[in-house]
Amino acid sequence: MSFTASSNEQMADALGDISQLPKTMKMAVSKEIEESFQPVPRPNGGDWLAQHNERGQTMESFQKTSSKAIPHGTHKTIYIQPIGSFNHPRAAPLDMIIKFVRIFFSGCEVELLPTVDFTKDMRKRDLGGQPQYLTGDFHNYLVQTRSQRDPRRELLCVAVTMADIYPGEGWNFVYGQARPNDGVGVYSFARLDPLFYRANFEEILRTPLTEAHRIIMFRRCVKVLLHEIGHLFGLKHCIYYVCLMNGANNEKEMDRQPLYLCPVCLCKLHSSLQFDVQHLYETFADQCNKYGLEPECSWYQKRLEYIH
Repeated sequence: MSFTASSNEQMADALGDISQLPKTMKMAVSKEIEESFQPVPRPNGGDWLAQHNERGQTMESFQKTSSKAIPHGTHKTIYIQPIGSFNHPRAAPLDMIIKFVRIFFSGCEVELLPTVDFTKDMRKRDLGGQPQYLTGDFHNYLVQTRSQRDPRRELLCVAVTMADIYPGEGWNFVYGQARPNDGVGVYSFARLDPLFYRANFEEILRTPLTEAHRIIMFRRCVKVLLHEIGHLFGLKHCIYYVCLMNGANNEKEMDRQPLYLCPVCLCKLHSSLQFDVQHLYETFADQCNKYGLEPECSWYQKRLEYIH
């Protein structure tokens, strides 16, 4: 299948009418766009858009989407449920990662739940001597255990795991998968380690985590979690700009994904959360600076100059 980049007219149509947006949001999605947002490059053979016919989701089609999370009443909490062991030196630092989730999905509460083990009902297959778990069984578990959380507060619940996952026969793996109708998802950090394709499991565990690998892994973990929670808020894969919501089939595509939303996707999320974009950008830049995500910090600071 052949992917054709969107024209300026198609991008404007995807964004829709911005006249009623608050001033800073209007600036954020219209000022110096070509300086800050890149067009989607032509995909290579193994890339997401070479294998998936993505039609794109306009602001208008997003507004018609029924299966999306919108905070309402007391239902404002995103629960993060770790499943399986995170007790090794190269495991994702969940306490740090969820700080980015709290900022990005402004107005929502984010609660990290105690870690639980895999259940006997979670099906798995062998992949090079390591188990790979079926995503649908994580979804089922989260739905079945909803009453054990606080149903009055829950907006959505996502499982995170260091185990590899797959969505069904015919798929090698996925980084994550959401089930928007049920407000649940599962996301794996297994393949985010730079050593995943270069060493076996035992070698990875024995290898000290360098600062360079820590930054790469941390950046990827934040991206995957924000991207997949974005799906639960109704955002489909983006084809308009290089964006956090681009689909990814491989390391190269995942590393190209930025830690920000393009104008179209930012408008979608704003319509549900009604955040102050200036405050969001300021706090996200500070968080990036704190944890060594320097390019991301610079990008947010530059956008703040444009929207002031």
